[in-house]
Amino acid sequence: MRRLMGGGYLRSGIQGLDEAMGGLPDRGIVIVAGGPGIGKTVMAAQFVYNGAVMFGEKGVYASFSESKEEFYGSMLTLGMDFNELERRGMFRFLSLMVSDKNSFTRCIDEILESLAATKARRVVFDSINATTSLMDDVEARRFIQLLRVMMKNAGVVCFLIYETSNEVKSEELGPVAFMADAVLLLKWRDEENFKVRELEILKARGLPVEKGFYEFDVDRKHGGVWVITPPKTIPGRGGEVLSTGMEWLDAAIGGGLRRGSLTLIKGETGAGKTCLCAQLAAGMSSTGRLCVYVSTEEGEDVAWLIKGFGLNAEDVDARIKTVSIVPEEHSVQRIYSFFDSILCGEKPDLLVIDSLTPFRRSVQQERFYKLLRFLQLLARANGVVVVATFSLSLIEEAMETDMLGLFDNLLILRNIPTNGAPHKLLFPVKVRGSDHRKTPIRLEVTGRGMKPVSEESLMPAT
Repeated sequence: MRRLMGGGYLRSGIQGLDEAMGGLPDRGIVIVAGGPGIGKTVMAAQFVYNGAVMFGEKGVYASFSESKEEFYGSMLTLGMDFNELERRGMFRFLSLMVSDKNSFTRCIDEILESLAATKARRVVFDSINATTSLMDDVEARRFIQLLRVMMKNAGVVCFLIYETSNEVKSEELGPVAFMADAVLLLKWRDEENFKVRELEILKARGLPVEKGFYEFDVDRKHGGVWVITPPKTIPGRGGEVLSTGMEWLDAAIGGGLRRGSLTLIKGETGAGKTCLCAQLAAGMSSTGRLCVYVSTEEGEDVAWLIKGFGLNAEDVDARIKTVSIVPEEHSVQRIYSFFDSILCGEKPDLLVIDSLTPFRRSVQQERFYKLLRFLQLLARANGVVVVATFSLSLIEEAMETDMLGLFDNLLILRNIPTNGAPHKLLFPVKVRGSDHRKTPIRLEVTGRGMKPVSEESLMPAT
């Protein structure tokens, strides 16, 4: 990956931040401001760490509050091994202390000497409060201006961490932000039962920033901070059509399911949604496809069900991954992170979400719509077939027409009364871009899943 983006702007290496900002100034000052525990140190550490790992750029981290052992230990929990970078000569950590203006001058000299000795291109001051607390507003502005000139002359991008209260407003940053090339404000926002992390881009000199606010989260899956930005450029709906592994279903929906498509299977409780999804996972895996099955209700029972459709345990373990999640226990950001890591990390051919109902119960309707839109964009960007179920009793009140419009395909399952074994009706209501079947399919449930039955074999109950 190239270190520079279009227009000559620098890649930070932080997922989503470059997409949100269009890059960073190739040299100069970036202020990262926010309250305790919001993720400032993690973001700054990623900036240095990914600069070394992704782009081969050396870095220096100057801490005025944390020891080397504390910093290395906490970052290792997020997958950043600074010990290894130091061993390779790619990183230097400075533990500094400022008590007066004389000690401050000595600290600045030590930082500049380290930059010259290591030929570093990225540096972090954590935090700048240790120095600005000794100055009035005029002195602080002059210091930032002088530091900016020094960083530009040295060809260095400098992250300055600035500690604020959790309730800080942008206008309260004062002279610290005035001379910076970019200012990022990290803050908490209360939403439902969780606190949401939010990034406000207050300033980005010369950068093509589209908007000011982005949600973000901190987790190991993304190596620290990741800014939630759905793909901006996505392919059209002309992807490869994948067989479901069930001839009767392929025939009903025009040959299979298209890569990058979203399919909704809705029906009342007991209509067979989980059975059909498990059969779909088994069928597609039998054609050599990789599948991830996300269960919010059945848990490990799904793996047992899949193994009953003619696949042995080794085949299931090799080509089908089952994952359980309880949406009510996670913030929206963690749910985004969960699906992002699957679609972008696992890169399956098929993702089954059984079901969306608990996600709808745990968030407001507007949030639910945004989650569906996020899934739609990620699915299309990664060429993944996504199939999700939803309870019929809730869908009519919870999913308006514009929400249903996000789905490329809509299948409805119904129970029908019979004299013998239970039967189902499958209605292919919508299959985008396909000349699909327009009449319902009568199905029976067997030990090997659902299969069509002839009209003659299905007698209505009396």
